[in-house]
Amino acid sequence: MPNQATTQYLAACQQPGSQLATAARQLRLPETYAGSYGELLLDRPVLAPHEELEGFAADLSAVFDLLVSLPHRLFGGDLGAYCAAVRLDPRLTALALHGATGEPPLHGRVDAYHDGTAFRLLEFNLGSELGGTDAAQLNRSYLEVASVQRFSDRMGLGFIDTASRVATALREAARSAGLADEPTVALIESRGGLAGHRHVFSALQEAMRLHGVDLLLGEIHELGERNGKLLLHGRPLDVVLRYFVAGELADDPSGSELLDAVVRAHESGRTRLFTPLEAGLYASKAALALLHDPQTRATYTNDERLLVDRIVPWTRLLVTAADHEEVVERCRADQSSLLIKPGVGYGGTGTVPGWAVDERTWQSALHSAAPDTVVQQRINPVPEPVFDPEDGTVRDWVANWGVFVDQQGYAGAFVRALRPEDGAVVSYSNPGTRGTCVFTYSMARESPDGDAARI
Repeated sequence: MPNQATTQYLAACQQPGSQLATAARQLRLPETYAGSYGELLLDRPVLAPHEELEGFAADLSAVFDLLVSLPHRLFGGDLGAYCAAVRLDPRLTALALHGATGEPPLHGRVDAYHDGTAFRLLEFNLGSELGGTDAAQLNRSYLEVASVQRFSDRMGLGFIDTASRVATALREAARSAGLADEPTVALIESRGGLAGHRHVFSALQEAMRLHGVDLLLGEIHELGERNGKLLLHGRPLDVVLRYFVAGELADDPSGSELLDAVVRAHESGRTRLFTPLEAGLYASKAALALLHDPQTRATYTNDERLLVDRIVPWTRLLVTAADHEEVVERCRADQSSLLIKPGVGYGGTGTVPGWAVDERTWQSALHSAAPDTVVQQRINPVPEPVFDPEDGTVRDWVANWGVFVDQQGYAGAFVRALRPEDGAVVSYSNPGTRGTCVFTYSMARESPDGDAARI
């Protein structure tokens, strides 16, 4: 059942002549953002209690601490042994360990479903190379629509601008090394990485300018070095906003050498790297699987056990678990409530939902699984009802929440949504997926007696 703010929004949309119903069609989006996302918008924003998202972010921070503790809990602090346990490619391990400290900063975005009672974590994307950072551009555009502004005023809606949080983190990274208060920052991709996503990076530049950061764009092979400081096309850099990942460097014959220069500059304090590759060690789905491994659970306090059970659905390594036969037997018995995922990957590629395939396909996926493959309990998300102004109907959508968390806590959110009949994986790789922003409100402002007719 939708929360009361959503119920009131839908009721207002269904009033005769409602301007709220067509608010998404009235948006005046920033030019570059519109070019990237303007044709992929859901017909309304999503609304959630701020207290719930704050609480979820606090739990995510605690889960992050658990993930980072795994090398010490299970392997005596040996990061290499940990990487082997989560079946990370040795080439990726070598790159991610370069400059690793064992204490990566918390900066991430989870994919989550809401099951009607609470948010449940599906994947934990850790590092700076995150999509959706500029989602608050959509929040601001919605508030320029008069009917949305009236609804916002009545409900006390608010939002957190993730790009602003990133801008603050970039300044803090520079300040920690005694660099400029207003640092020169470059978003750095892998070799050839800008071309396929330039529209996305241009939209991010547009958003960062609102917060005083003139974001340069470059690729790692374009970086130079002078007196220990990195340069992009001759311009000295204070901070590198990392968008290259270990897998891309592993495929580049010069990848390790190029990373060496970046790590040297970071360690010397001449150019700071935000964020180190080390964060990726804990971002694989195989890392989440270790949280439910019996050996790991034996190390938990009662509070840690409750935390994992509360927000992390049952997730296990499929091929390499010590109790492999028991895991596989559960997979055979519970096909309709499980899905198979590659340990590393994006956009739902390689995911096999048990409820969406026949038994033969499921058995094939079980038998052909790679060493880092995981199996995860299905979460049944509560639907997000959306009013369609074209025909006046309300249709249900499956919402995949992208919730950001940093060292200060909840750092913003956005939603990707898909009609149930359009597939089982909510991702922009599915052409039926639509996106929207998230507004929050205080639960103290919920009122069942709102006057929908005035919106």
